Amino acid sequence: MISATKPFVKFHKYDQELVSDIQALNSSGYHKDDIWVLKWNPDKNHSNQRNNFYKYSTHFESAVGDIDSKAHFFDNGGEELRTRLEKLGLTKDECSSLFRELQETDYTCLLVVRDLKDNIIKMND
Repeated sequence: MISATKPFVKFHKYDQELVSDIQALNSSGYHKDDIWVLKWNPDKNHSNQRNNFYKYSTHFESAVGDIDSKAHFFDNGGEELRTRLEKLGLTKDECSSLFRELQETDYTCLLVVRDLKDNIIKMND
């Protein structure tokens, strides 16, 4: 079921802050089907991107808590990630732009929420 409104997307590192955001969403009535964590895995891109490999393999923060039970978790390469964002209701251009920004920053994943209301979680600075 695709919503008529665009999903809310927040850049994240795979860490405790992500878990806190998901817990806040759960406490506000959001369920697993409303919340997606899309983690970019450069190893699944089949390309030799050394600085990305270093960023994800050496400085990987572990998230505390069981994200799988509270949100859909998707860990894949760039093309699959863009396709998943499209399925969640974003345009091709929006998906490409989000993926580019994910590659160029030190964020490792996207938190996507369907029909986010109010200020349950903080926006990116």
